[in-house]
Amino acid sequence: MSVGGVSSTLLQSVTATTTPGGLPKSQTVNQQQFLQLFVAQLQHQDPLSPLEPDQLTAQLAQFSQLEQLTGVNDRLDKLAGQSKDSGGAALLNLLGKRVSFDGSTLVVQGGKTPTVRYTVPESADKVTATVRSSDGTAVRVVDLGAQGTGQHTFAFDGKGALGTVLPDGSYRLEIAASKKGQTTPTSFSLLTEATVDGVDLTADPPALLVGGNTISFDQVRQVHQNS
Repeated sequence: MSVGGVSSTLLQSVTATTTPGGLPKSQTVNQQQFLQLFVAQLQHQDPLSPLEPDQLTAQLAQFSQLEQLTGVNDRLDKLAGQSKDSGGAALLNLLGKRVSFDGSTLVVQGGKTPTVRYTVPESADKVTATVRSSDGTAVRVVDLGAQGTGQHTFAFDGKGALGTVLPDGSYRLEIAASKKGQTTPTSFSLLTEATVDGVDLTADPPALLVGGNTISFDQVRQVHQNS
């Protein structure tokens, strides 16, 4: 609560005298300090011009509101902590299981990458996979040819345009299809499937460690039981 919410009489008593608990010079007060200021105000008010009842009522109302808001904040903090703990415990149950998640982020490790799945809604004359670096530069464009309706997979060989293995790291993958007479290619949603290797409980919210990726639970599309 700002000191600006306390009457001028109360401020004068603080600057002129020392309250029983000794208050630090600050522009804000907590609940205990407010009570000390309130008592000091009553002790040092002018007997010939005491505080009006409505002034006392207003200050007590301010204190009551502060107390209620503090209680609400404490309860919200506790609920947030409990939610994080329960969320982390739920993620631990996914350890060792295979999950499907957004495959547009392609992780290259030693020239190897996970297989990506996508669905072609209608036959396409040409399907192209484009791999981009973190700055958006295309490092490889792969012509997948014509493809029919249904589910398809793309296994990137981890090599750049010159045939050399790309450095380990995360790349952006785009797969799009085009038909004759179509000016704008149609991009597909991509899915990658990998085993959950670990859970990062230090992240907020906790995250899954999957195939070199760190993903939040809301990025998981499917969970599969290992055979």
